[in-house]
Amino acid sequence: MSKKTKKCCYTQRVTTVKTKKTIIITGTHLTPALELIRQLKTDPKIAWQINYIGRKNNSSVDDTPSIESKIIPKIGINFYSIDCGKLDRRWLPNTLKGLPQTTKSIFKAFGLIKKIKPDIIVSFGGYVSVPIIISGFFKKIPSITHEQTLTNSLTTKINSLFVNIVALSFNNQKQKDNLPKNKIVVTGNLLRQELFNPKKSKIGDPIDIFITAGNQGSHTINLFIKNLLPQLKKYSIVHQTGKNDFSKFKKLEKKYSNYQAFDYLDANDMAYSLNKSNLIISRSGANTSQEIVALNKKSILIPLKVSQQNEQFLNALWVKEKLPQITEIIEEKNLNNINLLNSIDKLISIKTKNNIIKVTDNPKFLRLIHEII
Repeated sequence: MSKKTKKCCYTQRVTTVKTKKTIIITGTHLTPALELIRQLKTDPKIAWQINYIGRKNNSSVDDTPSIESKIIPKIGINFYSIDCGKLDRRWLPNTLKGLPQTTKSIFKAFGLIKKIKPDIIVSFGGYVSVPIIISGFFKKIPSITHEQTLTNSLTTKINSLFVNIVALSFNNQKQKDNLPKNKIVVTGNLLRQELFNPKKSKIGDPIDIFITAGNQGSHTINLFIKNLLPQLKKYSIVHQTGKNDFSKFKKLEKKYSNYQAFDYLDANDMAYSLNKSNLIISRSGANTSQEIVALNKKSILIPLKVSQQNEQFLNALWVKEKLPQITEIIEEKNLNNINLLNSIDKLISIKTKNNIIKVTDNPKFLRLIHEII
């Protein structure tokens, strides 16, 4: 008697196992770093152990907690701080004061790299990144430094000697000429994706004017806005003042019903304000300038007059070139109540189309990381 062999079929589930890698992100330019962290968390190829090395305080002469020391732990990333002196080209005593910290930072950087054992180091500029990049070089860890602006900072120039890749936001030949040619890759900047998909915010509509000057605000701009508030009653205003001026400006809400003051705005509230505003009044840092262009926004740009290599003025000129009809540049030496008020009234009166902005994330930088590890 023949026996029938009963065959059983099993469905095998194929599970993709991600490669595990460890990264150190360092630097003081937090906006592109946060976007890279978002991309790393959703990387389909690699499971990343992400570590951030930044400042504990703003600088060796300012003991205010740094923005990265407050934000990074909140998003579940390991944060380590290094007390590092700043090479201040404008004020030699600050550099001299920071020299002992700079020496100590080199030794601490070696210790952190030995502890974390990174597969790659990524710098987003700022003096705190230099000891990490140098230590990584001697430990033979591949590294990338990213420059957000149209000029090369002193940090980028130093880091370029030790990294594998110098990533640039702009295809600027003048900038390229001052860097190692075999290391340059133009990746563009990493703009926050929250910028293009803001969620519901505590800040209400409408926003005629949004005033911001980075996390710390601008005392100079704040004072001019305060002077003009009686003449701006017909506009709804959201003002991110920074910590130092906040308490004084918060009191103005009782006097002016059209006015809201905030010391700091998180990523979503900032994105909401940028998107919903009719006009933006701001300094012209690299990230803000590029966000204004991406969102096709009217702006009054007041470049910081002491910015490195006049980079803020160059950023403002770049915005003006991209959006000539809806951009006004007022240098601080020309800033007065009349000029500012005239520029506000002029730009708000211009009608623009409410185009739906569709911007996808920039994958070039993440691809670059994949290529060199």
